[in-house]
Amino acid sequence: MADNAVRRFPLVEVTLGQLSALLSPFLSGRGIGRVEHVDGGLTNTILRVWPADGSSGLLVRIFAGGRAPWEKERKILTRVRASLPVSEVLLANDGNGSLPYPSLVCRWIEGITLNSFRKRTSAVELLTLAEPLGRLVARISGTPAAGDLGLEADWGTPVSSLEALLSLSREQLLRGRARMRLGDALADALWRRLSAEAERFPGLAPDSLVHGDLGGRNILVAPDGDARWRIAGLLDWEAAFTGWALWDVGSLFRYPKRFGEAFRTGFERGYSDAGSPLPAKWWETARLLDATRQVSTLDAEREQPTVFADCRELLALLVQDDG
Repeated sequence: MADNAVRRFPLVEVTLGQLSALLSPFLSGRGIGRVEHVDGGLTNTILRVWPADGSSGLLVRIFAGGRAPWEKERKILTRVRASLPVSEVLLANDGNGSLPYPSLVCRWIEGITLNSFRKRTSAVELLTLAEPLGRLVARISGTPAAGDLGLEADWGTPVSSLEALLSLSREQLLRGRARMRLGDALADALWRRLSAEAERFPGLAPDSLVHGDLGGRNILVAPDGDARWRIAGLLDWEAAFTGWALWDVGSLFRYPKRFGEAFRTGFERGYSDAGSPLPAKWWETARLLDATRQVSTLDAEREQPTVFADCRELLALLVQDDG
């Protein structure tokens, strides 16, 4: 959810013997040279493994959450590999071998996260990624036959209809835990904003592939020559579902101060160039749609004080913004 969210599952301890057994079909006796834990993600344990012969590193994702998220990620990576910059799956283990957790072994993608790039680069360099990001998000939502993947959101918000979504947000804001955590004044103000602008939503169709956690820590970028950068990889698909295309747009722009108006203009141009024009006032509508997800996060039973504080700050900013 938020950049400063806490882990859902502890890191999985893996021995060198377990890794060697897991990777043996790929390594073919070459052995393991080095293993490094990779930061990123709040659920899985992520390792980078270098074969002893110095060949390219491997990405090992260990799914502490069990078989369901592993199956979802494996299925999606296989489907979108031809059209999106995702890792190639080399091995898929369902947890019945030496490692008692489902895992995926993929080719390593060289690059740095968009979050890291944004913090260390100039506004001019960052702007070179605006159009590529727009094209990327358009390609995600335009993935053929997303509906037959059988994907459902795993964070509690219904995505079958906008009426159900708004009804749930109303209940959470007026009578749920979200109201308690936001405070009466902010909860009421947010519901007034959502209900007043709900007429923007009916034109959206819930039939797109949605990454579900599209943000700076799950987008890899790499140099592309001539002081330009390119999108090198898109990570972590276990939260994916079939829903509205603007979910991912809202998630990407959840922190509105990170990307200025020129960046949003370039993003819109890239999205449209990919064949999918964005609706009028797309940025405001996407932020409102994303707000319903933040409300659901605030309504959860599990206490996450740091995450809740982040949500309160973002929702207060949305209410103050006149769109």
